[in-house]
Amino acid sequence: MIKIFNSLTGSGQYNGEKIPGDLSEWKVLSSDANLLLRSTYGELANRSITLYHTHPMVIGAVEKQVNYAVGPGLVFRSQPDFNTLGIDRVKSKDLGKEFQKIVHYYMQKMNMYEKQAILMRTALTYGDSLLFFVYEDGLSDLVEFSGNQIDWKFSDDNHTLGIKHDDLFRRQGIRKGDKDIPFTDSNGNQNVIQYYDKKLARQLRGYPLAYSIINLAKNDDRHTDATVHRAVMESIIIGSTETEITEIDRQLKNLADTNLKKTTGDTSASLLSKIGNSFKLGAGNMFQMRKGEKINFTDLKTPSSNYAAFKESIGEYIGAATGTPYEVIISKYSTSYTAHRGAFNDFIKSYTRRRRGFEKNVMSIVVKEIAKDAIKNGFISMPGFFDNPMKQAAYLQGMYLGPVPGAINPLQEVNANVKRVDNAFTLRSDIAAQHDHEFDNMIDEWGEEQSKFVSLDPVKQAELMQTEINRTGDE
Repeated sequence: MIKIFNSLTGSGQYNGEKIPGDLSEWKVLSSDANLLLRSTYGELANRSITLYHTHPMVIGAVEKQVNYAVGPGLVFRSQPDFNTLGIDRVKSKDLGKEFQKIVHYYMQKMNMYEKQAILMRTALTYGDSLLFFVYEDGLSDLVEFSGNQIDWKFSDDNHTLGIKHDDLFRRQGIRKGDKDIPFTDSNGNQNVIQYYDKKLARQLRGYPLAYSIINLAKNDDRHTDATVHRAVMESIIIGSTETEITEIDRQLKNLADTNLKKTTGDTSASLLSKIGNSFKLGAGNMFQMRKGEKINFTDLKTPSSNYAAFKESIGEYIGAATGTPYEVIISKYSTSYTAHRGAFNDFIKSYTRRRRGFEKNVMSIVVKEIAKDAIKNGFISMPGFFDNPMKQAAYLQGMYLGPVPGAINPLQEVNANVKRVDNAFTLRSDIAAQHDHEFDNMIDEWGEEQSKFVSLDPVKQAELMQTEINRTGDE
């Protein structure tokens, strides 16, 4: 007989338990991305920062994400949408070259290439980072801060964890001290950017990269320290003496001397402590022992034979939690190409997603403010930029070039790409995009460079002349 439960009575409803009461002692967390950390955000952030400074695996995970996502800084490649702007392709290309030079000079002036890595590293360790815009006769500087400038304890109907928002939890500004700082002023100029890696719906503050494995990483740190301490103790204790003779008088005298020093405050070192509890033996010397005495030498057993496997297992947990494979964190890859490539493919997806988020939430805003300042100062002309949002977006079109992952087997990977293109499995533009190139612009510049190279290379000139001679002879 099949028993059908009535959903209205509550019987037979699933809550994750296979056996009733099996998970009754499980302390579950809030499903609200902000309520989850309402009273603990500061402590969580500080613990995460401490791990970054003290735990090698956490440091490695953060640094690998930063080094591959932004590295020495993302470089803006301007590609204006000539169709929307109503200009020809050549003029659009010239405008793009002019604008990307201006962006480059602004970025150098405000040291924004270096600050990119600082912003991402800070967000990964603390949870979020801030970039303040300074206007002194125009855009003059960009100043980076940790998210600790936000009063995370301040919450009311329009603030949560120090973030000002509307009824739909759309962010409007930050709470700093006793006042709100809106993200943009009344004229639309950017005041501050809050950068963080958003994971859940309506999440207002960032979660540090290592937030889910804080306890695991701390205990692993303790385990490492304890193992090192034990190994040091084993290495400095040569051994212990064993005797059949009990010297009660000698033991009592040592105890009396110790108590006398405690009573009188005598701090003079004994002969034994002065020589470091050891005697220097000359070549050929022998220990002098009495009858019935022997030395049991210490057998060094730390770490155990399971230590490496245990540490690797912990590293794999940390890798899974941080989106940075264990092999990548420690830069120790398998000799198997397939295994190496598989681990790195996963990491590429992880840091590429992070890079795209950084481009959208930080770099695109910075480039927009640079464009506004450059136009106002007469450095460049962009008609309709302030009047038409579509044209503004068209002027700001472009891409950001960042670090390209090295090839595991360069020749094999290049040949594979050539075969994919030759057999119509992919496009040349797809391959170019994998290396952060926009194909149309790249192929134009490649053609120009190739023509210049051929015109200057005597060998290439001779080959072209021979080709022309052969063609004429065939005719």
